[in-house]
Amino acid sequence: MSDVGLASVYVADAASSFKMMCLGLLDTAYAEVYEAKVVNCEWDENAVSEVLVGRINDNPFAISKHITAITEKRLLPCDLQNALKKVDSTYRIDIKIGGFGWSSNEYRTECFMEAKNLYCQNFKKTDHKGWTSSTQYVKRYIETGVDNLLKGHYPIDTILLGYVLIGTVQGAVDLLNQCFGKASRNIEKIELLKFKEFPHLELGFSNHPQEITVGHCFLMF
Repeated sequence: MSDVGLASVYVADAASSFKMMCLGLLDTAYAEVYEAKVVNCEWDENAVSEVLVGRINDNPFAISKHITAITEKRLLPCDLQNALKKVDSTYRIDIKIGGFGWSSNEYRTECFMEAKNLYCQNFKKTDHKGWTSSTQYVKRYIETGVDNLLKGHYPIDTILLGYVLIGTVQGAVDLLNQCFGKASRNIEKIELLKFKEFPHLELGFSNHPQEITVGHCFLMF
């Protein structure tokens, strides 16, 4: 795993200055939530996202820059005449971070993040009789995270968040890459990079057909 800075491929390929601010806010929020030790394997990803978003919105820097985060944002088409009759059927993004009063000609004013839980081994929740398969969550991360992004259901620069609730980030990434391999998608494997500007985040990239690069961010609880 390399240790690089903002002059790296991440900025050049995946982000604007505003996205860097959003990742910085996420880095601080995650550190606070991790320190509080409130998250465990019983939580679903929506609960984890709500706690992170609450910390982001309480951040003095976010408040001073008029940056606000929300959860479960519906992704409606620009042409509402072509919207689905049932709005509840539209895709939703787990986290949207928006900035107000920014120059839209220079910076993106929205940053999107789609979250999925990940586990490195099978586990049993207290309210379940049987075991939950870690493989199920790995496949779900790819099918409803990576593949939905590649199909255009999420904005192309959406960051995929992996909440690792059992095991390590490297262990979770190894399982994801094994899943890509079994599907004959070895070229799409995730590569981790450590960025000194975000000391608490584990960021990564995967390359896909049609020269699409997907950004990943893994948070271990």
